[in-house]
Amino acid sequence: MSRHRELRRLCSGLACVAWMACVAAASSVVSARAAPAPEATPDIAALCVQVRHAFVFIAGGSGVMIRPDGLMLTNDHVIENRRTFDVRLGDGRSFKAKVLGRDPVGDLAALKLDVPEGETVPHLDLGDSAALRVGDEVLAVGNPFALGVLDQAPTFTLGIVSAVHHTQGTYTECIVTDAELNPGNSGGPLVNMAGEVVGINGQISTRYGLRSNTGLGFAISARQIRLWLPLLEAAAGGEVKHATLAGLDFESRDRETSGSVVVKDVADGSPAADAGFLVGDCIVALDGAAVANGHRLAGLLGMYPDGQRVAVLVRRDAGDATLAVALAAARRCRVGLDLGRPRGAELLPVVEGVDAGSPAEQAGVVVGDVIVAFGGRRLEFSSRDERKAFDRALRTSINVGDIVPLTVRRGDGEVKLRMVAK
Repeated sequence: MSRHRELRRLCSGLACVAWMACVAAASSVVSARAAPAPEATPDIAALCVQVRHAFVFIAGGSGVMIRPDGLMLTNDHVIENRRTFDVRLGDGRSFKAKVLGRDPVGDLAALKLDVPEGETVPHLDLGDSAALRVGDEVLAVGNPFALGVLDQAPTFTLGIVSAVHHTQGTYTECIVTDAELNPGNSGGPLVNMAGEVVGINGQISTRYGLRSNTGLGFAISARQIRLWLPLLEAAAGGEVKHATLAGLDFESRDRETSGSVVVKDVADGSPAADAGFLVGDCIVALDGAAVANGHRLAGLLGMYPDGQRVAVLVRRDAGDATLAVALAAARRCRVGLDLGRPRGAELLPVVEGVDAGSPAEQAGVVVGDVIVAFGGRRLEFSSRDERKAFDRALRTSINVGDIVPLTVRRGDGEVKLRMVAK
């Protein structure tokens, strides 16, 4: 009897082992079926060869060919104020090139090579920068510290996309990468693993006055380039202006919001009013791009050229509405204020004159008012140079359609005013 029990235990153990083996085998099959196929490792060396021939050496900086007929891109700060150049391609050929158009604010320039009839030049296609993900590999091509003069070849640095939708100075909606960029890389392409141009490198983040890479580089996105390219080609060597949405004041750019930006004020008769904006509207998207806060809205608006039409999705009590907005270049406005020179320890601006019919007069500013807050910020000056900077900004940075809140000290109290630049 004991032998039978022992035999049953042995069979039971074997069955258990067999069952566990079957489960493990089945699990491995399921895992094998569920696991995605590994992505092919890009051949970086082959990519460098492909990209090299479309690279352009220009004025100690960099550029890239984007069309076989000789259309090239670079940074505006690379070409400065020159109109023609002798350039050299990565394949060794040299050409004359002339400037077609410039965007000094966005730091972009288009040039055309004098390519002999019947010939073409190597080029790279513009890619889809909107498809970039943080962590995607990218290749930066350039001429850092003019090293290309020594060996007649550009340099390549590999990195990842560190951030998208970033604002860095006048670069809005730009791409951040840790691919090393240095002086001389400006104007060169940022390339994805398919060999497409997803950005034009132009700025680096520096510290302690050192003009060298610190791990952050900034590139103008291919999306912005596509918006500007037709205008740059047709500019006949001139400049193309950036657009703005005049007559709209929205919440502070520093304020965090839950996926929208609240309209605080709309100027009567302005393009914003004509488009149908209302105080209290929540702006949630611009041309399909989500607007999370004021920084994002300013970044999106900053990448559009003069004359661009955009669709703005707003949420209001009566339901969502899509507003068609015509963006236009900013026009300077004289606000009509004459300010006295600082006297003694008083550095705050004192109004000594108000032009008849000016925005300042219509806002209610009178002679003798002391301006204590302007544009939503209290004024605090520690030197005459800071005060001079404010006077200069008052003359040069107020545009038609701007809504400027200001507070003045009048007598023993303060008065809040609203000035609309017209």
